[in-house]
Amino acid sequence: MFLDFLIVVVGVFIGIQVANWNDERVQRERERLLLAELREEAIRNAEAARSVGEGLRVGAASGRRVLRLAEAEGTVCPDDCWSVIVDLMHASQWQQISSRWTTYEELRRAGLPSDRRIIEAVETLLQTNHRAAQGLEIPPEYRTLVRRMIPIELQDVYWSHCFIEEGGYERYVMPCAPPVDSPPVPATVVQLILGDPRIIDTLREWTSIALLTGNGLVTQPPAMAEDIVAAIDTAAGAP
Repeated sequence: MFLDFLIVVVGVFIGIQVANWNDERVQRERERLLLAELREEAIRNAEAARSVGEGLRVGAASGRRVLRLAEAEGTVCPDDCWSVIVDLMHASQWQQISSRWTTYEELRRAGLPSDRRIIEAVETLLQTNHRAAQGLEIPPEYRTLVRRMIPIELQDVYWSHCFIEEGGYERYVMPCAPPVDSPPVPATVVQLILGDPRIIDTLREWTSIALLTGNGLVTQPPAMAEDIVAAIDTAAGAP
């Protein structure tokens, strides 16, 4: 009787152990697959942030050219008023940082990743993007002010020739030549814009933020994504 009881107990114990081993194996395989997805997710989100940063830097450079022109003496359009319109519009560009971390959120709901280094690397990137997003939460006042002053016909030409959207990313063409049938740019319009203290003051404020944020987004998220990839690869190679 005791032997039968012992056999049953041992059998139950072995069954439980086998089930636990199977559960652990399934969990490890699930984590492995999700980490591979997280690897791509981090690279994709870092690229999206970098793209926003590149756009901000283009706008900041354009804004500084406008400021120098507004502060200079003499003709407002020494060569070509169209290039000033392009700079005014480029400087008005504003984007929010958009990122999706569905894989990371799924991992965290499951109590994963098991390697703390991966969590810390992802959270560092999330915090960096969050800080940058706070600075881009509200469109700059300059954006509204200057677009109200630029004739709609010129804005139409700008959007069709100087602005490109590919793969969900925005790109601002620079230099951007107008088509041959583009309407003329009245120097008086440019003079009115450059002579408006409110436009110039808000541009000065915005272009400072744009350059600082743009430089950070171009350099930091890609480097942090590399840290995430390295942490994932290290965890994958761990015994």
